[in-house]
Amino acid sequence: MARRPMSTVEMAERLDEPRQRIGYHVRQLVGAGLLEDVEISRRGAMIDKRYRASAAAYVLAPDLLGPLAARVESSADRESVTHLLGAVNEVQSDLTRVLSARGASGERLPTLTVSTRIRFRRARERAAFADALTAALTDVIGRHSSPFVQTDGAAGAGEPFRLTLTLHPTEP
Repeated sequence: MARRPMSTVEMAERLDEPRQRIGYHVRQLVGAGLLEDVEISRRGAMIDKRYRASAAAYVLAPDLLGPLAARVESSADRESVTHLLGAVNEVQSDLTRVLSARGASGERLPTLTVSTRIRFRRARERAAFADALTAALTDVIGRHSSPFVQTDGAAGAGEPFRLTLTLHPTEP
């Protein structure tokens, strides 16, 4: 709603809520850095502030959702939306944790992103693609990485990475 500058009065009217309630929440959002003051004007004894969102979009850290956050429960459910959202949440949590730990060092993170768009005429083509891709990835992972966990349960050798590959519809 605050993509363009807006006052608390305008927000209250649009949301059909008391101005005082909206004012409280706006102050909280400003304090959190989600809204910013962009215009201040005076009309008589009243000061009119206008606020704008501080970013075009926000991503909510999955950890904030606690038990409501989607999670990767098992590979048996790899075709469900919940499993996909859980995998995306894992990626976001991993990157947030690593970036926080490294602080403002400016050190570049070793990442790889591959993104493409493809089409399948039939469900069986999509299934055959998934099977072939799984076999190819299993082979490449086996040849180029060490085990993540050793047989005794200890961490494997080397720097840990997560590989997440998704296939999802891009249009309704």
